[in-house]
Amino acid sequence: MEPKLRDYIENLFACAPRTKQAYELKEEIIRNTIERYQDFLAEGKSEGESYNLAIAGIGDINELLEALGAAPINERKYSDEELSVIKSRNSVFKSIAIALYILCVTPCIIFGETSVQNIGPALMFYMISTATGLLIYAKMTKFIPAIEEANAKKIKRRALLRAIAVGLYISCPTPCILLSEISLVTLSPVFMFLMIAAATVIVILSNSDKSYKKTDETMVENFKEWSSRKEHTSALYKILVAILWVTASFVYLWITFATSFTTVAATWIIFLIAVALQQLMKAIFDYVEAGK
Repeated sequence: MEPKLRDYIENLFACAPRTKQAYELKEEIIRNTIERYQDFLAEGKSEGESYNLAIAGIGDINELLEALGAAPINERKYSDEELSVIKSRNSVFKSIAIALYILCVTPCIIFGETSVQNIGPALMFYMISTATGLLIYAKMTKFIPAIEEANAKKIKRRALLRAIAVGLYISCPTPCILLSEISLVTLSPVFMFLMIAAATVIVILSNSDKSYKKTDETMVENFKEWSSRKEHTSALYKILVAILWVTASFVYLWITFATSFTTVAATWIIFLIAVALQQLMKAIFDYVEAGK
């Protein structure tokens, strides 16, 4: 029966991508299924009954396959009315985004010959970032009109976070532009790094905004719950790393501009300390994860 169990699970993964993650998951499910089968035999159950119980213990694997990158097994078919609403809604987002892309040069023209000419390029960056954010939000929420409200809220929140993050990445040079003619110019790289760090944290939060509630005791449900918990731990680690490096960069820039440039070489030790702290955090997280 064990070869039969392996063949059954191999068939389940027939459409899965040929990746290390998919292979390791498949082998883990095979190992656990065979162990369950042997446990049922040890309890005195027949081979046929043990086989059926072991198979039932696997659970619904379709969502896992889709998460691994396999094509959805049962794609939803939308009605003509739903498709019309979806198309109309997304056309509005795309139209506004295209208009912003076309008009983004106008601030440079309007403010080009004035005393505040730096505002022009800054507004151009903001218009481009807004347009890009709208396109990202529209794409990620494309089928919102046909999705139940509970899931729609989660998707909207994740899409909004991703759009804001991309907008911050695109517009991060604006502090250097706006502060280039005033006494705060030395701090402009600090604000740029802060915007990049904020965007990175938001991206991490948008990726980890997935809670999971186990519905039964099947192997797949246990794996989903474990994956969700691990993803949240990984997100926390990434956020702390982002905060660490933006702090190190801030301290480096502050020392550089506040002291003589002859001491810049000595300040590089800050980054060595940051690397050591990152490795320490990684070791702590690995230790905590191993203990779970």
